[in-house]
Amino acid sequence: MRGTFTPRLDEKHRLTLPAKYRDELTAEVSVVCAQERCLAIYAKPVLDAIMEPYNGAPQTRREVREYQRWMLARAEDAVPDRQGRVTLNGSQLHWAGLEKEVVVIGAGNRLEVWDPERWNEYAARLDDQFEDFDGDILTRP
Repeated sequence: MRGTFTPRLDEKHRLTLPAKYRDELTAEVSVVCAQERCLAIYAKPVLDAIMEPYNGAPQTRREVREYQRWMLARAEDAVPDRQGRVTLNGSQLHWAGLEKEVVVIGAGNRLEVWDPERWNEYAARLDDQFEDFDGDILTRP
């Protein structure tokens, strides 16, 4: 998923998904609180695949249990309505600092939902970090 969109949340805290991704996200989606204080919206099978290694890991490992709790305790599975809207819950809104105005960005296998001010500050840091970048991200130690 790619691009930047600026929808508004309605009075019932529903987010209208970008039209170009509604076909991909018409079935059940998972909304989770994500790093950098944004929300991530995955097609449910994508999040299930991401969580599979943790679900199969030894539950005796504290880090495994803690990550599962952190990722899934505030997660919501939802089926978008006919207008392509999903409702965000109170803990998700609080985590991401969302009110009416939001920024939705495509981030590969997910959409991310950001507070506009937080996104603009973060995007400026990314610009500084990557405008002259010529390294290899995936092979760093």
